[in-house]
Amino acid sequence: MSLLERVRTTVTARRETVDALREQPQPLRVWVSGAVAVAVPWLVTVALVVLIWAVTPGSDTPWGQVIGTGSAGWFLSTGGRVAVDGVVVGVVPLLGWALAAWFTAYQLRHLSAHTGEVSRRLLPRFLGGYAAAAALVALLTLAGPVRPTVAGLIACLSVPIVASGVVVLLDDADLADRLPPWVDRAVRPAVWGLVTLAGLGAVLVLVMFAVRWPTVTSLHAAVGAHGASAVGLLIGQLLFVPDLAVWAVSFIAGPGFQVAAGGTVSVSGAAPGLLPMIPILGVVPSDGHYPAWVTLAVLLPVGVGALVTWQAGRQWTRLARWQDKARTAGVAVVAVDLAALGAALLTSGPAGSARMVHLGPDPWAIAGALLVELGLGAAIALTWDALSSRA
Repeated sequence: MSLLERVRTTVTARRETVDALREQPQPLRVWVSGAVAVAVPWLVTVALVVLIWAVTPGSDTPWGQVIGTGSAGWFLSTGGRVAVDGVVVGVVPLLGWALAAWFTAYQLRHLSAHTGEVSRRLLPRFLGGYAAAAALVALLTLAGPVRPTVAGLIACLSVPIVASGVVVLLDDADLADRLPPWVDRAVRPAVWGLVTLAGLGAVLVLVMFAVRWPTVTSLHAAVGAHGASAVGLLIGQLLFVPDLAVWAVSFIAGPGFQVAAGGTVSVSGAAPGLLPMIPILGVVPSDGHYPAWVTLAVLLPVGVGALVTWQAGRQWTRLARWQDKARTAGVAVVAVDLAALGAALLTSGPAGSARMVHLGPDPWAIAGALLVELGLGAAIALTWDALSSRA
């Protein structure tokens, strides 16, 4: 080997070593990425609070309290409960929670792609950075009157846990290979079921907006918000529109929901009680009994269960065993039910005291009703598929 070839070989080896070192994940960078997943949604929440503070006439609230209140708002929007003067608020704006989870998942996927490391190996440091930043936000709330509860401090971790779980499930090929095939193939049917249920809830909310629009506008006029304050009120209410869709799913499933203590809205009728002066709650129907045919709405989740099972069957060949199709459908149904339970837990809870001690559906009631209805639809679809294959 000539001297020139030796030099070239040495230079090439050094370059390969440097490139390999660059590709190694830097521990500090992983921690920082987890912290950024907290920082960006926190900055957005604080900016909204600052906007509301700036457009409020005669507001002399110190800056520290504004930032502290915004920090508490971040806890509420990520799944935690907050308290002020003994009054607890625990109804989470589902849109804010979903955006925070999406950004957290984006951070983890981007970090995994840049470092070349599988996401599950980055999780301990990523979640550590997230928890450290969340602890810092908790300290910032001391500057304001609103505080996260102990349960709220734990519940805010639902964002990184769910986001990380989804990223690992979808992007980790090694983990997917270890799962039984009927579990891996249940993901797509479960997504179909969730999207369909969400669509049914959204359609019902839109219908109620159209029907109850005069009531909504009259409440908005009674509040008396104008200019920039009206914009802040609108943004705040839009964050809770997906919550109404979850309430609508609970209505369709049968258990219904409540807004004021002692009130109820279900397929049998509505007796909501005295509602607060919040324009968006104008979509809640007024007192009245519904005709018997309205109870047929509970058949819609049964249809969703059949759809999930049909999609589960499409993941297999026609000659596949019915046991594999049944297992896939069962896993998908349970996944849809668990997602509905999680959404109900986020969108229900206290919003004050006295008649506002609980808003939204009973999470366990809606989970139980949906499990029965989805399971019934799955059983019908599986029976039909078995009879069709024998014909």
